[in-house]
Amino acid sequence: MKRGLFLSTTKQGRLPDTMKQDRIFQKPLLVLTFFSLILVLGSCSQGDVEFQSKSFKSRLQQGDYHLGWSLNYFDSWRNARQPRYLRLAESHSINAINSFASLESDTSPRISEFYVVRERRTRGCRLLAELQFEAMNHGHQLSGMTPQGCIC
Repeated sequence: MKRGLFLSTTKQGRLPDTMKQDRIFQKPLLVLTFFSLILVLGSCSQGDVEFQSKSFKSRLQQGDYHLGWSLNYFDSWRNARQPRYLRLAESHSINAINSFASLESDTSPRISEFYVVRERRTRGCRLLAELQFEAMNHGHQLSGMTPQGCIC
């Protein structure tokens, strides 16, 4: 037997049979370990859907969506004078104010976004007051509900 760098080779430079068998089992074991690791990491990264929270931007957009519809219905009220437009505008205003108030309470006053949310909540409160004033001047009854976000 020749002595070289790899001491366990035979004269022909081949691995002994016992080492060949070890290598045969290493490959499937490595593949199995790899796929198991992928499955475990994949299942850990998914998270539970009900615990995923919305981002700041999506929550702000949700409030803007309601405020936009409120303005749209209020403009329709001014054009058509149909009471249902006032009721729709009021409900969207209340939803916007509640959305902004919730976001404002979850945001730190140390960051500038806090003041953006506060300004939009205040704008929603002013719109709601204007809606209620218009309804009262034209003899229509709204819920008269003032959301917690408008009470100082």
